[in-house]
Amino acid sequence: MENNAWIVLTGTQEIDGEESSYELTTMGSYVKKGDKYYISYEGSEITGYENTRTTLKVKEDYVSMIRFGKASAQMIFEKGSKYSGFYNTPYGGLSVDVTTKDLAVDIDENGGELRLDYYIQFNHDAPVRNGMHVKIKKVGNESDSI
Repeated sequence: MENNAWIVLTGTQEIDGEESSYELTTMGSYVKKGDKYYISYEGSEITGYENTRTTLKVKEDYVSMIRFGKASAQMIFEKGSKYSGFYNTPYGGLSVDVTTKDLAVDIDENGGELRLDYYIQFNHDAPVRNGMHVKIKKVGNESDSI
């Protein structure tokens, strides 16, 4: 897979009024197929997903996140919708419910950004609010930077 884009991923999580965050800057791939954009990158220890490839399939009002590797799952984000699925980890599987509060996509052939504001609930525990901001800059070679 060709690394043709700089990807900056910022994630936030709020549990019991306490917010934590992380930021990952990495090279990844960015392609358009039909009416969808595909953003793919390797996770890291910072994100908690080392040895895991994440692919985002993005349309104007829809984001699908697919993870393969140490953890595997698919989650679908559509504003105002709830998605239920299964999340596989090295320690066992979990049921997962994702409720998307807000979704904003502003991308084109050269890159752009997307924002997700959502609640995630594992095994019917209390929902946890999460945010994800992804910035993409398509580059001609690895010497370009954002």
